Amino acid sequence: MAATITVVSEVANRRRSKRKDINKVGFMPWQFISAASLLTFGISVAFGLGFISTE
Repeated sequence: MAATITVVSEVANRRRSKRKDINKVGFMPWQFISAASLLTFGISVAFGLGFISTE
């Protein structure tokens, strides 16, 4: 799920940076969403592979 959110937010951030009308700004913090979901994905993978343990 986190990987999907990362991909979607990166696509949205790329679309926002290449917009034709510079005055049409959005309200979504796509860079923060991308960074947070990428961090979540990385931690999930680390738990799944056993690099991080809860014991």
